[in-house]
Amino acid sequence: MMFLLKAEEQHRWIRRFAEILAPGGRLLFTSSAKPAVWNDVMTGVESVSLGAEEYKKLLGTAGISVVEEYEDIGENHYFDAFKGK
Repeated sequence: MMFLLKAEEQHRWIRRFAEILAPGGRLLFTSSAKPAVWNDVMTGVESVSLGAEEYKKLLGTAGISVVEEYEDIGENHYFDAFKGK
């Protein structure tokens, strides 16, 4: 649930994931595909989605590629990514 983090923290965690993922390692997270800011219903926390294009750019710069995006029945958007070998 990447969206529960502030934008700066999301940037930092993406860089950190790139450091700790082994080559071929997978990363799965949820966030809206469109850039948005809202209050999360479950937590009341301000939520921030950077949007699919920004996530792909940040992940790509860190050596992580999004291989698939999908939504579940509850309309949660998932990013399935892996670190290159």
